[in-house]
Amino acid sequence: MKALFTSFPQYGHLPPLLPLARAAAAAGDEVVVAVSKDLHAAAEGLPVRDLGPSLPDLMAENKNRFDKDLARLRTDNDADTVVEADLLESTVALFTTTRADMAYDELSALAADERPDVIVAEMWDFVAPLVAGRLGIPWVTFVHSPASPIDAPLEEGLATALKQRALPMPPLLATVQMWPEWLESEPAATAHEGAIAIQAVPHDTGVMADIPAFNGGRPVLLVTFGTVVQDLTLLNAAVRGVLDAGADALVTTGATLRPEDVEGDPGRVRAVPFAPIAQLLDRVEAVVAAGGSGTTLAALSRGLPIAFVPRFANQPLVASVVARFGAGIVCEDPADLAPTVWALLRAPGLRARAGDAAERLGQRPAPDAVWSEVRGRIGAAST
Repeated sequence: MKALFTSFPQYGHLPPLLPLARAAAAAGDEVVVAVSKDLHAAAEGLPVRDLGPSLPDLMAENKNRFDKDLARLRTDNDADTVVEADLLESTVALFTTTRADMAYDELSALAADERPDVIVAEMWDFVAPLVAGRLGIPWVTFVHSPASPIDAPLEEGLATALKQRALPMPPLLATVQMWPEWLESEPAATAHEGAIAIQAVPHDTGVMADIPAFNGGRPVLLVTFGTVVQDLTLLNAAVRGVLDAGADALVTTGATLRPEDVEGDPGRVRAVPFAPIAQLLDRVEAVVAAGGSGTTLAALSRGLPIAFVPRFANQPLVASVVARFGAGIVCEDPADLAPTVWALLRAPGLRARAGDAAERLGQRPAPDAVWSEVRGRIGAAST
């Protein structure tokens, strides 16, 4: 059996999917991961194929399309209303119609050449279902984030992309659900029909990263804003908050910031450009993060409470549901991080709830069991 795994071209979207891909490979099935070139390294050990565009190219094209219409719309409508509506429409198009225009033909050709028995796509890859519908390939979606208000507009964007190509909505073989129902954004939200729960496995590689050790006896916190929030002022404010709370800071700077730009006592601050989250979490007692779903579930799977400094996308949503569960604190202003970190380290209820989350996450099926279930559904669908 052959499986094609695909993802939206942004770093945080791919790693949650990889444990399932590796489970498929370990089961003896052929696996291919199709992502933009800048994400190939994340899929270490798996066969990869290039699939454009990269995120910067996609964002540039999307911006060009909407800039052309914005001035015209503003002349006929209330400016604030137009901007708000345009932002939503632009965001939806980024994931759906604009990306489909840039990637559909390429992914169609790749899938026709590879001839997979199934396409497994992360939840914000809306090109994969188009190709699945065109080629009649079973389609599985991988859900790694909570339900959000933008879900319905995104589904409408997918419907538009399908209509533009005269394609039917392909039947969904399965939903692999990493985000747990007890952390859903809406109390009434229910699991997708046919959903298969899966453990959140923190991203790791076969190579040990060079992570500096600390010499003091103080608690160590991980300060990480992922690969998208590239804000040195915010990062340094978060580090100051950790130090002012009496802890040491293990910091990731991402793709564009530099470790040497992180401010603070060199004896209490250790910065690395990137390291697998699994290896970073082994060194810390709590986490300061923006609220990406992968980082959040990785930290909770280790029983670590989180201080959130959300910035955009669904980060405020993720932060709010974890805070509601009792395993995190939301800090809107980085200047207030010192008391937040102090509470994070000294409030036993937060750590207890994070431990409860780790226990619940650990009871979910492992990737190998999930792949076995998916494989069985593929076989049943083909008979």
